[in-house]
Amino acid sequence: MVKKLTLTAAGVCYMLLLIIGSLSNLTDVPKLSIELQDKITHFTAYALLCFVLFLMFESYKIRNTLKYSILVSIVFGTVIEFLQANLTSYRAFDIFDIIANVAGILIMAKLISLNKPLIVKKLETFM
Repeated sequence: MVKKLTLTAAGVCYMLLLIIGSLSNLTDVPKLSIELQDKITHFTAYALLCFVLFLMFESYKIRNTLKYSILVSIVFGTVIEFLQANLTSYRAFDIFDIIANVAGILIMAKLISLNKPLIVKKLETFM
């Protein structure tokens, strides 16, 4: 039970970090001179979100955990993009951010599906 709550807390905290990072004014934050850095960040952040949600849902033995992880991750990322456009004056909606999010989510989902028995086994030893 404690492990389920730990995974749930990790999932919720990660989502809160994404909300804060996505809706904060980051103009003063130094940027690396890496081409497509923003899209790589989106790709990675949402791939990780999909994985964290998968672990969280799996700990509760929910059916179709991977499908729910994909769905929640995509909806969450899309809602965040709309909130950026509507709640802030310093952030903007970017369809390419959504595309990067979805690409990260789908590639992570594929990796999870290829390794699901191993991941579930490791999760069960953790729990």
